[in-house]
Amino acid sequence: MIRRLTLLLLGLLVVLPATPRPADAGPKAELWARWAQHDPRSTATVDHGAWGQFLERHVRPGTDGVNRVDYGAVAPADRALLQGYLADMAAVPVSSLNQDEQCAYWINLYNALTVHVVLDHYPVASIRDIDISPGLFSQGPWGKQLITVEGQPISLNDIEHRILRPIWRDPRLHYALNCAAVGCPNLQ
Repeated sequence: MIRRLTLLLLGLLVVLPATPRPADAGPKAELWARWAQHDPRSTATVDHGAWGQFLERHVRPGTDGVNRVDYGAVAPADRALLQGYLADMAAVPVSSLNQDEQCAYWINLYNALTVHVVLDHYPVASIRDIDISPGLFSQGPWGKQLITVEGQPISLNDIEHRILRPIWRDPRLHYALNCAAVGCPNLQ
């Protein structure tokens, strides 16, 4: 009987951390002050054309109203297009942009990185199955540093919870960021 109870308790310990509660849905928004720097006079723009081309070629609207990326149809040339776009984004001097341009930069970078991660692990049933984040209890790809911007390695969590949410404080950001799941906002 004690062995059965011990096994049951161990089973609960394994299952409970993997079951997100609303409070565990994501890290708290904590400003990464390094990214608050901007140039309000800047008229520089970032070219997101390659990302737009990728989306035009591979986002398919479903009959249920959910836009999906057709990962299976992504040709090597389109993978290269996406990788080139991400390389271009890594080279952008973000701190020298105005805040509106920075916001667009971070949103597009987040979404492109998310698609890139899923594409690199395709086929995968769920983005949560891409278990590349550091830490024993980490789940999914959100904690892994995926790109370096202005010499700083950055993760998806950093972009959402340390840059976008605390700097812009706009609840509409939730609808702009795509987490590669059916329940997430659509990629446009």
